[in-house]
Amino acid sequence: MKQTILTAKQSELLEKLIVKYGQIVASEQIYGEAADTWDRRQAKKLVTKLVSNGWLIRIKRGLYAISDFSNRGFLSLSPYIVANLLVKDSYVSFESALSYHGMFDQLTDKVISISKNRYKTVQLDSTEYSFVNVKDQFFFGWREAPIDNKVTRIATAEKALIDIIHFHKSKYAVDVVIEKLQEHRSSLNMEKLCEDVSKMSTTTIKIFGFMLDLLGIGSERLYTLVRSGRGTHWMLAGDKKFNAKWRLYYDEYFSKYQSSGENP
Repeated sequence: MKQTILTAKQSELLEKLIVKYGQIVASEQIYGEAADTWDRRQAKKLVTKLVSNGWLIRIKRGLYAISDFSNRGFLSLSPYIVANLLVKDSYVSFESALSYHGMFDQLTDKVISISKNRYKTVQLDSTEYSFVNVKDQFFFGWREAPIDNKVTRIATAEKALIDIIHFHKSKYAVDVVIEKLQEHRSSLNMEKLCEDVSKMSTTTIKIFGFMLDLLGIGSERLYTLVRSGRGTHWMLAGDKKFNAKWRLYYDEYFSKYQSSGENP
């Protein structure tokens, strides 16, 4: 029969680890604290048993979270913290970052981060963690955020919107970003948004310029970056409606956002 109740020594070990290291522990820290009672081979087997019984939750190789004693097997850490633990050089972005900033209220079981390193998609509890590997030039626009007495990296609201367009370009993505620009224009830093957009690709610059025009928000800073270019770009593959100012093909669907007096 599967043993799910901690022995006194196992309980003491986990309590010592929490006091000394907190809820997140590395393999070597476990082995070090266990050394007085178990040799290394026994300690490794113990870790395997504690994981199997739900007292330890494996975050990644060599890194574990100690379960809440009152809710064994449940990862009580914030998903924002877990994402940064999985990949150190990363920051949470996209819809999860918007949710942190109070701009996205739909429930999501996915946390997507921008990362300097490639990393596999991971499922922990009911949450999926995935990472978009980017060049160093695009790894910016994040802030350190204190959550549950820990610190993690989360994109600014402006950079989260940019990342959605630049890395996950789709009709849904454009629709979400236009909607958020429209709903939160008074709280977003438009000057900072344009500054950050200017560091992205020409296509992304044009898409944001086009979206700002639709909503009647100043796009002059972005237009100066592309006005002399004669190249043509597509918001999405197959788009057929053409905007002469931005030399951008777009979907007629987005004309519904057109601000009075604007002519896409």
